[in-house]
Amino acid sequence: MAGRVLWVVHYPHYGGPHNEALRMREALARRGWEIVVAVPDEPGSAAPRLREAGVETLQLPLGRLRASADPRLLLRYLRDVPVTVGVLEEAIERTGATLVVIGGLVNPHGAFAARRRGAAVVWQIVDSRAPALVRRLALPIVRRYADSVLFDGETLVALHGGRERLGRPAFVYLPPVDTARFSPSPERRAEVRAELGIPADAPVVGTVSVLTPMKGVESFLETAARVAAERPGARFVVVGAAPESHRAYGDQLRRQAEALSLPHPVVFAGEQSDVERWYPAFDVHVITSLPRSEGTTTTALEAQACGIPVVATRVAAVPEVVEDGVTGLLVEPERPDLVAAAVLRLLGDGNLRSRLGAAGRATALERFGVEAAAAVHARAYEAALEHARSRASGR
Repeated sequence: MAGRVLWVVHYPHYGGPHNEALRMREALARRGWEIVVAVPDEPGSAAPRLREAGVETLQLPLGRLRASADPRLLLRYLRDVPVTVGVLEEAIERTGATLVVIGGLVNPHGAFAARRRGAAVVWQIVDSRAPALVRRLALPIVRRYADSVLFDGETLVALHGGRERLGRPAFVYLPPVDTARFSPSPERRAEVRAELGIPADAPVVGTVSVLTPMKGVESFLETAARVAAERPGARFVVVGAAPESHRAYGDQLRRQAEALSLPHPVVFAGEQSDVERWYPAFDVHVITSLPRSEGTTTTALEAQACGIPVVATRVAAVPEVVEDGVTGLLVEPERPDLVAAAVLRLLGDGNLRSRLGAAGRATALERFGVEAAAAVHARAYEAALEHARSRASGR
């Protein structure tokens, strides 16, 4: 029981959903599932990176709901729904997909297209950013069109009403991490620090994050100021870029960093396709996500796989992958003072950093591997096909 999967991602910039499709492609292929990814035909890093890695990628005119108060964007979104559904119907027909994977609550076009073409639907819910009203409006659509549902955290299952309310097979997975690629590496640590001109013994606090408001990167910069006041030799590195839709936010962060006048300016490294090189250069990896944002952020898993302790805000499903006092330290969101205190605690205690880092690596090997995530996805795909058959037969 396998086939072709059309994985629809409505965002042109490389991120979590693209990453999952890429990392699980070979593991799913071994289980009989062939992945084709559809992305918008807009400028962005997703299509080039996927194609470079050998993933079959379609660039299509995909409309999407944008986070904006401008009513014209909402009207354009509604106007474009039939067009996007039609484009995806053609893609399903052309690729021979028997199953369509869609992500998030607000772009259901792939589900409508799949139902019209007789394909099964796996609906992924991977974050907590949708307001309560949007969830209430969207969940009836999920219940009607999904044949199975994937969540990246038990917290998200509860946030969306629980398994019984869904009335569909529901599965929980953790974002996949290649634990061979993401691993402790003294060589990479020395290499990246040399590239940045950072001494081998300087404390480095880093974050790997797309530069969007929900990631709370301004809180990371406030944390940097507090840490530098006590540890003036500390260096701070931001790996990630702002998508075109949030260019103003990226510019704001750079102005904020310059205004801090730190002893050592914050390094904005931009988007990196080889982030596995960067984590080992850090002593602490910081996640400052806001409430109502994350599901289970992949960067927490990647940092732990590299043996780097994590300081993260206690939001959504993050506590399911960062165990407070075991693999990292958790603090309340929007409290840079608490983040800074946790970072200073780790910088001041090498034994604690080593213990948390080693525990994070062990946890990654046990729980975060690609095979584990692919196995859950394969079960969700099989359940979706079975549900779709039952639905078609009227049972």
